Amino acid sequence: MDNNTKLMSIVFNLEENPLFTREYPSDIIMFQTFSSIQTNTPIWTPASDKSIFLTALQVSASVPLVIKLNRENNATFMSIILTSTLATYSESFPSPIKFNPDEVISISTNAVGTVNITLLGYEF
Repeated sequence: MDNNTKLMSIVFNLEENPLFTREYPSDIIMFQTFSSIQTNTPIWTPASDKSIFLTALQVSASVPLVIKLNRENNATFMSIILTSTLATYSESFPSPIKFNPDEVISISTNAVGTVNITLLGYEF
């Protein structure tokens, strides 16, 4: 056994590089562009009786602003503050954010400017 081979039982417990796995691929990519203030605008509506599993996101904006991503009943699950012009933000989640069946993701913004948002994930 060489130095790069690890026993299966310890691969998941390596402190310096833990192994994260996903059950399904992120095969859905939702892309939207807005140029006006948004208030709870749906950006991902899952198929009937399906749940969204959000695995990553990326946003960019032409002006400083706050972007709020909301669940059902306008409950904010993530706020992104872009503090400069032409700012970007991206995040890949080690474990997907799971939504309830038929739960929609919507967006709210607080300023006028071009906003690009990309959501990656899958429905199950």
